[in-house]
Amino acid sequence: MAKVVSSSNSPSIVRKKQISEKKVTLARIATDLQLMGDVDFGNLDGDKDGLLVAYDSASDKFVLVNGDTLLLDSASDQDLPDEFVREVEDELSLGQIAIENLDGGAF
Repeated sequence: MAKVVSSSNSPSIVRKKQISEKKVTLARIATDLQLMGDVDFGNLDGDKDGLLVAYDSASDKFVLVNGDTLLLDSASDQDLPDEFVREVEDELSLGQIAIENLDGGAF
């Protein structure tokens, strides 16, 4: 068996790392949008069925908005994003619309 001899007579200094105390905050994850602090949905009933969630920068909250209103507001500057127009053109094939079944409504 080999014998290990230390050639240094000076004592070695071992410094213990200082452990910082971390404060752990227990955060409960919201399982329902209404439980989040930054929403303003009001009473969710049948009248709000079909509405979309949108962020309102004025109130710094998420609110429910009508999809038609959202589209009208986004097109209010008369300039739709080109990517959006291309996507609609790609997904809407005018050749597949049956004109005999198209109802233009009453004027």
